[in-house]
Amino acid sequence: MSFLLHSNRRALVCAFSLAMIYFAPPLYADKSASWLDAVTVSGYAKLGTSSPNRAPTALELDDLSLFVSGKFNRWLNPFLEAEAYKIPLWEAGKGAQFNSAQLVVERLYNDIQVTENDTLRTGKFLAPINHWNIVHAAPLVWTTNRPVTSTYSRANYVTGVNVRHDFDALSGHALEVYWQPVEEFNPKPLTEHERHYQTVAGARWIAHEDLDYYLGVSFQHADVAKSNEIRNSISVDGNWQHKWFELESELLFTQVDTDQLHYRNHDWGGYVQMAVPLVEHFNLIGRYEHFEFANKLAATDTALGGIVYRPVPRLSFKLEWQQTQGSIFQNQTGLYSSIAVLF
Repeated sequence: MSFLLHSNRRALVCAFSLAMIYFAPPLYADKSASWLDAVTVSGYAKLGTSSPNRAPTALELDDLSLFVSGKFNRWLNPFLEAEAYKIPLWEAGKGAQFNSAQLVVERLYNDIQVTENDTLRTGKFLAPINHWNIVHAAPLVWTTNRPVTSTYSRANYVTGVNVRHDFDALSGHALEVYWQPVEEFNPKPLTEHERHYQTVAGARWIAHEDLDYYLGVSFQHADVAKSNEIRNSISVDGNWQHKWFELESELLFTQVDTDQLHYRNHDWGGYVQMAVPLVEHFNLIGRYEHFEFANKLAATDTALGGIVYRPVPRLSFKLEWQQTQGSIFQNQTGLYSSIAVLF
């Protein structure tokens, strides 16, 4: 049973060492209050089953994430997310499994409240490329499978700095600018992502973000590691919540500059997703996505339909059928289900 590779072990030692330093009580703290009062521990777990047409039915613990955060003062607000993922439990034809796991530091950063409207974030954090990437925790999204548009073409993580300016806190109107000067800290292996990135820079303009709707525009420039490939992306994504439905969509275009042989010089695509509340916390989910890859001849067309039971906001049961035509690089045709909980 192999749970930790040497590189992951070193990354965890580094992460938890930094966390201990972050969480050490300030020398000037009020001695009548415990510094532990400023620390919050939480997380989420996702248990998933998949029955794709071209692979055996399998059961796995797909995500087990632990969050540790602290809010001490305007200068010290650290956050750590460590995640174990892809832990096989059972597979048709092989029986019970529990022989491997992947471990990664998903986030490790500190926020400094420079002014009332300006925040400086340093460390490893989720790239603000779209709403899905920011709220990607399994209990908070509607489907077991993620749209290709939201994840494939760009860097999903940034190791560097992010500056956010809030123009209007009530409407959520804000601007974020971020920069990664070196390769990502403790990245997931290439079996999980199409590519690693050497340097990344980008911005996100949030036109509006509240309980009723979200609208954002994102740009990202990224140099692919160990390659001469450069990717420039622009996208628009939004979410509108109405009394009788929730509508979500994203449209993406990525210019791909490389000397490698490609079928086209860009990725582009988009999806539309709708969630309709039924009765007793049941929700009907539908999604259609079209995506064209620079390095694949066939595009992907995916239709998804499913049911989500969410008795409380932190717990969800999902069952969905996905039908894919064209490229089956991701999101294969099949039946998928999952149970996800925040704790």
